[in-house]
Amino acid sequence: MSTRFLWLGWRQVWVCFVALSTSGMIASTYSLIAVPLMAEYQTSRAVLMLAMTVLSGTCAVLSPFLGSLMDRFSLRWLLLLGSLSIGIGYASLSLTTAFYQVLIIFGVFIAPANVLLGPLLASVLLSRWFEQQRGRAIGFAIAGISVGVFCFPIIIQALLEAYSWRPAVQYLGLILTLWSVTTAVLVIDRPQLKGLWPDGAVSQSERAAENNTNGKNIRWFTLLSMPAFWAIVGTVAVVTAGMKGTLTNLAPMVMDAGVSAAQAAQLISIYAACSFMAKLSFAALADRIGPHRLMAFSILGFAVALMLLIQAKMGFGVIVSGVALMGLAGGLMLPMEAYLAPKVFGAQVAGRAMGVLTGVILVVMLCTPPLFGFIFDITGSYQGIFWFFIVAAILALTLIPAIKLPANP
Repeated sequence: MSTRFLWLGWRQVWVCFVALSTSGMIASTYSLIAVPLMAEYQTSRAVLMLAMTVLSGTCAVLSPFLGSLMDRFSLRWLLLLGSLSIGIGYASLSLTTAFYQVLIIFGVFIAPANVLLGPLLASVLLSRWFEQQRGRAIGFAIAGISVGVFCFPIIIQALLEAYSWRPAVQYLGLILTLWSVTTAVLVIDRPQLKGLWPDGAVSQSERAAENNTNGKNIRWFTLLSMPAFWAIVGTVAVVTAGMKGTLTNLAPMVMDAGVSAAQAAQLISIYAACSFMAKLSFAALADRIGPHRLMAFSILGFAVALMLLIQAKMGFGVIVSGVALMGLAGGLMLPMEAYLAPKVFGAQVAGRAMGVLTGVILVVMLCTPPLFGFIFDITGSYQGIFWFFIVAAILALTLIPAIKLPANP
C-alpha cells in the first residue's frame, strides 16, 4: 500500500468518522433536550418521543432515495448539504412555539442530515476505497458515532446549564455545522480520481478479488426477495431498535430511579465510551473472525444489558453496568450493516443496498421510542418492553446463519 493511498484513503475514513460523530449524537442526546421540551410544552413522554418516530420515519423514506443518489452523485456536495441541514435544524428548534413545530423540524431538517451524515455515507465511500481492509476502515469510521455520543452530551449539558434551552440549541447548531462542514471538503469520491485503486493498488490488475459485477443489476425489489437481506434486517434491527428506545428514554428513566440529570448525561457518555471500544474491536476483528460471531456476541450482550436495566432500582452501579454492556453490544452491531451491504450485495450498489436496508430497519424502529414512553405511561415501568426485546434478541440468533458471504470476500 502506497504512502499516497495511506494519506488519501485514510483521510476518507476521518471524514466518515467526523460525519458519523455528528449524526450519531442526534438520537442518543435527544433525552437531554427532551427534558426542557417536556417542561416547555407540557407533553406526555409518549408524545415527546414522537420526535424520534418522525426522525426514523423520514429517514426510512429518504434512505433508499438518498442511497441511490450517493451511487451517482458527488458525496462531497451531499455531505455539505447534510452539514448545513443539521445546523439549521437545531438552530430552528429555538424558534418553536408549539411541540408540533419540533416534529416538523425533525422531519424537514434533522432527518435528511441524519441520513446524509450517517452510516450510509461510510458504506458507499469506504467500499470504493477499501476491499480487503474494509472491516477495519468501517470500524474506525463508525467509532465516530461513539465519540459524538460521548462528547456531545457533555457539550449539551454544559450549554443547558449556562443558558436557557433556546440559546443552547442555537449554539449547538452552530457547533455541529462548523464541525462537519470543515471535513466535508476533504471528500474524494473515488480513488480512481487520484490515479489509485481500492486498497492502494496502482493498477486495476492489482486490485483485490472482490468485484461483484452482478451487483449492477440488483434492484430494490430484488433485494427485498433475498433471505440474506431479511436476516440482516432482523439481527440488526433488534439491537438497534431496542438500543434507540432505551437511549432516547434513558434520562427520564434513570431520573425516576433517583439519578440526577448530570449523572444521566454521564451515563450517555459511559455508553459512548464502551461503544467506541467495541467499534475499535470490530475494526480489529471483523476481517479476521467474520461478522457472524460478532453478531452473536452483540445480540447476547444486548439481552444481558436489558436484564441489568430491569434491576435499575438496585442502584447506580447496576445501571452503569447495563448501560456499559449495551454500549459494547451496540458498538459491535452498528458497523455491521455498512460492512455487510457491499460484501453481500456488491460494492457497485452499496448505496442502494444500504439505503433499502436502512429504510426497512428504520421502519422497524419507527415506533420504538414512543412505545417505550407509552409502556411507561400505562404501567409506570419499562420492564415490559425490556422483556419483549430480550425474547426478540434470543430469536434473532437463529437468523445469523442465513447471512451468506461470498467465497472470496
